[in-house]
Amino acid sequence: VAQGEMISQILGKEKASLLGVPIGIFDVIVNGLQWVATTFKSGQFEDAAELARIGRYYALEDMLTTDPAERYGKMTLRAHYERIAKDGQEYDPYTSMFAGKPRKEELAQTKRD
Repeated sequence: VAQGEMISQILGKEKASLLGVPIGIFDVIVNGLQWVATTFKSGQFEDAAELARIGRYYALEDMLTTDPAERYGKMTLRAHYERIAKDGQEYDPYTSMFAGKPRKEELAQTKRD
């Protein structure tokens, strides 16, 4: 939620409409998909259950280091998003924010709104 609010703020948009859900929702989804996979012997639902398990893992595990010796670079996530909002960025599968280089007229209109 905090990252979504930060992106909304950087883009100068209204307060983000975000929905926080309990992590237990993953358990419901995984168990439901696994039940269907087992009951109907479905490989597709088995794959879906595994993807849900992977999603749960990445939702729970901290992807950032807290050890200063393991940190690289000087740019913060906020500075990275601000640069993308200002200059645009080509497709990068490792970021959650994509943007083409904005035109000056669009930026002026966005700031007026």
